[in-house]
Amino acid sequence: MNKPVFRYIAPVVLSLLMAGSALAQGSKAIAIVLTAKGNAEVKKPGNDWTTLKFGVVLDDGDQIRTGDDGFVALAFTDDKSQLKIRPDTEITVNAQRQADYSLAKRVNMELGELFADVKKQKGSMQVATPTSVASVKGTSFWVLVDENGETNLLAIEGLIQFLNLISNESIDVSGGTTGFAGTDGSLETGSLEGMTIPEFLEETLGFRTIEIIFTDDEGNTKRLIINYQVEGEE
Repeated sequence: MNKPVFRYIAPVVLSLLMAGSALAQGSKAIAIVLTAKGNAEVKKPGNDWTTLKFGVVLDDGDQIRTGDDGFVALAFTDDKSQLKIRPDTEITVNAQRQADYSLAKRVNMELGELFADVKKQKGSMQVATPTSVASVKGTSFWVLVDENGETNLLAIEGLIQFLNLISNESIDVSGGTTGFAGTDGSLETGSLEGMTIPEFLEETLGFRTIEIIFTDDEGNTKRLIINYQVEGEE
């Protein structure tokens, strides 16, 4: 089993405030970029790759990639779930709005490393890699995919259903444990004991605010205000 070496996670504080009720039904926005640093790009369906910037609104099917110095943090609009996308990572964000305005979220990850924080879950959340699908049940965890498509999962807390797509076998990975999905169909669990956790390469940003106006297909508008702070290393 591949066991990456990690260090400390710097704390991140995020407050998402919805003005009024959930976003109007029909709004296509699924997430908002909170931080984009270094070599970070986005590709919307039918368009070319462009530089990803703070405040960009993401829609279903948008692709994100980071270079060797890139970092992206985003939040989904329904439940404040966060993704931190590390350098040399490629993902596609997909989500379908449900009748209750929650999102059925699926992140397709081809390569790299990301952290997901899904503590107040609405809708569903899956992270899919070439060898696995992690179905989330209110948790925080790391996913790491190497060049061969093999997947390491590190559950910080909560519970994750972890499926190997090759063997179609699944296991539950709980907080404080790891999972590994190999290209040979293997599926293993282990302990986080003796391992430390990756440190985000983020500078101290202080408080920032994003205000986004959404317009649905019927012309109705809703306002989303995000106040957040990224703290430096302790």
